[in-house]
Amino acid sequence: MSPVTIQDPPSHLRPCTIIGLGNEFLSDDGVGIRVVQELKERLQGTSITFEELAVGGLELLDYVVGYRECIIVDAIISGNQPAGTLYRFVQSPDQEPLKLTSSHQIDLGQVLALAKFLGASLPKKLTVYGIEVADITTFRDACTEEVSKAIPKLVDLICTDVHQNETNSPVCTGEWQVIDHLVTI
Repeated sequence: MSPVTIQDPPSHLRPCTIIGLGNEFLSDDGVGIRVVQELKERLQGTSITFEELAVGGLELLDYVVGYRECIIVDAIISGNQPAGTLYRFVQSPDQEPLKLTSSHQIDLGQVLALAKFLGASLPKKLTVYGIEVADITTFRDACTEEVSKAIPKLVDLICTDVHQNETNSPVCTGEWQVIDHLVTI
């Protein structure tokens, strides 16, 4: 049996989507959504699509396919850096899908591998930004202090990266980068 093809013609690819993942009612878990809410304000008037999602696994596939570029913002728990540390990972199509564990059915790497197998039109560039979080279990509609302080810095960095991408600036791909440590005020 041959695989099902869900390929969009390249001429119909939309420019860019920015997806914020998380649950706004679980303290730092909502950081991806909070970042996207601020990006919507800062990047008004662009052709970027913004999504605020509390989904993962296969459901994420519907929001990634059909774009030339995809940016995902989410909470990161590495345990290697203090809360508020900013991360970036740039995935190019010729690389193996990134390994990013998730609390949902399957991780992002598995979703991308499945989409590739199905012949879906994956983004030529997929960038994951994250903030190291401290608390994703407390029912609270705000982030912890360290993470809240990091949000504006990550918004600035994403805006800079989006604008630099328009001029084709080179970006390191295939590895996690710590792009800033705990933000102090």
